[in-house]
Amino acid sequence: MLSIAQKIQAQDTITSVSKLRIYSSFSYMNPIQGLDKYGYGFGAYSNFDYSINKHLTARLDIGWNDVSGPEKEYIDQNKVVHTEHPNMSVWEFTAGLRVTAGPVYLEGRGGYFTGVSEWGYLPAVGFIIWKLDFQASYTFAGDKQWATARVGYYF
Repeated sequence: MLSIAQKIQAQDTITSVSKLRIYSSFSYMNPIQGLDKYGYGFGAYSNFDYSINKHLTARLDIGWNDVSGPEKEYIDQNKVVHTEHPNMSVWEFTAGLRVTAGPVYLEGRGGYFTGVSEWGYLPAVGFIIWKLDFQASYTFAGDKQWATARVGYYF
């Protein structure tokens, strides 16, 4: 028979292990402001959630977005045709808090965004069903802004 102290210790061990959740996600990025030559982007993320309590979670995201724009041709003064295809990689390193009410959540994260070389923040809203996390966010990084839709899978 387990003593009460052993039962409590076993329950604490189970609880502490389940507090950290790791998942991967994929995103679609839509440039809004300050990224006029870009039309769209796709990304991949590693996401880490640490449950502080039933309704509050600390978050860490490390992600990469490849942003592209439409191909453009122009002719220089020597009558040479040049083709320009704008492309930029944006690595995201953000952390913040998520507040959950049932399957729906609100979250705020801040961090650094390479490619635009800016510190920024993003509010987000989402919901979790089974092991899937659906999220919409809007990023403010310096004078640049973009919206992102993301789908993640918890391991």
